Formats: sequence, structure tokens, C-alpha cells
Amino acid sequence: MKKNILYLLTITIFFSLLCATIGNRTVLANFTTDLDTLINGIEHQHGKIAEWSLYTRESINVSSKSDWLNQVDLLKEQFPHLEWDVREEKGQWQAEGFSRKKNIVESIKLLSTPTNNQYTSYLIYEVKGTHWNSQIALNVNKSIGVKLDALYSKKPVIFSCIKGEFSDKMDKVLLSEVSQILTSLHADEKEALKEKDFISISAYSPKIMQSIPTKDNRMNLQIGLRKTGMGANTSFVIGTPIITIEY
Repeated sequence: MKKNILYLLTITIFFSLLCATIGNRTVLANFTTDLDTLINGIEHQHGKIAEWSLYTRESINVSSKSDWLNQVDLLKEQFPHLEWDVREEKGQWQAEGFSRKKNIVESIKLLSTPTNNQYTSYLIYEVKGTHWNSQIALNVNKSIGVKLDALYSKKPVIFSCIKGEFSDKMDKVLLSEVSQILTSLHADEKEALKEKDFISISAYSPKIMQSIPTKDNRMNLQIGLRKTGMGANTSFVIGTPIITIEY
């Protein structure tokens, strides 16, 4: 129950931030993600990465279906290397460009829902993979800045997330594990939910580029750790500025 409540709170915060932006439009060609910082911190604690992702979206103005189709055509021209699927489903217009190269999946989505002659529309960019190394980091950092600059009118909030686990050979309790993660990221705990087999921490780290305001502080890091039984591995999910997936 506490897990579900925590997840719902996280999602509520997440969707309240999706339309938020940080600063004005700038050229992002030299963009650097937070993934290197997160992954280096976890690998320092001998954690194994199973999945990483970057996600961002921005609301856009769409006044009609023809306007939406024009936006789709523009995206197809900008990103011809993607495979595009355009459809209407359950009252929502959906266009998705998709690419898979080795273990990296990239997608651009344009979604629009018409309601009483009003249109709620979002442009979404996501890239994710299952392996990370210095070459992947270089390629992602090089390409994502250019693509975000082409896609968005402002500099959007970028949600970074990693998932994985610690080996059961680590004879540690959750509190010890999360403490070491916070230390490796130079992070200060702001809020926490701590149980025997589950911990969720909201924190602030000066090593993380973006942050969001809370009631009394700023935060830019969320950590979720869970054990599933005696001798079981510890799974983790870490996100900046918040976790955007269920944990």
C-alpha cells in the first residue's frame, strides 16, 4: 500500500513538471546527461545496471487535425531515419517515430487529444538502453542535444533514470546501501520512506544538473531500493530530478 501511495505521489509530481521548463531556448549541442554521474555512483558500489533511460516532453499548440498532420509531416522531414506510425486510437491522434540500433531504442511521439474543440498535445522524446559505457555516453550526449534543440521551443526538463541490482553477496542492509549511494553522489537526504525491505529517498546532489522546488527545499534525486526476501538481491531505481517509472 505504501509503495502504491508513494508511486502515485511521484507520478503526480512528475506530470505537474512535464510542462515546466528550465530557462529559455538555448543550443544544446554540448549537452551532457546525468546518466554518467548516476551510473558511476552505482558502479562504485558494485551495482549492476540493467536499464537506463532519458525522457522529456513539452506541450505544443495544435488547433486542428490538419495542423497536427502538418506537424507530423515536419517531424518526418526532420527525422527520416525513424520508422513512423501514424494512427488514431481511442480518440487520440498518435504519431510515433521509432529506431532501434543494437541495444538503444529511440522514439519521438506527437500525441493530441481533442476535447470540445480544444486540443491537448504533447511532443515526447525518449531514448533508452540496456548497456552503458564511455562510447555510448559520448554518442548519446552528442546526439541528444541536437535533437532536443530541433524538437523543442524551450529547454525542457530531462528525466534520467537507471535500474539495476546489487549482488546478494553484499551482506548489507538497505540503510547501509542507500547511505553509500548518497555519499557517492554527494547527496543530502530531504525526505524518506524507510521500511525493512523497501526504502525511498528524495535528496539533493550538487553533482546533478537540474533540480525542482519542494515545499521547504530543492531536490534533484530519487532513490528506490527493495529486497524481495532472505538472501535476495537488492533492486534499485534512481532518477533525476525524480523517478518517472514504477518501483
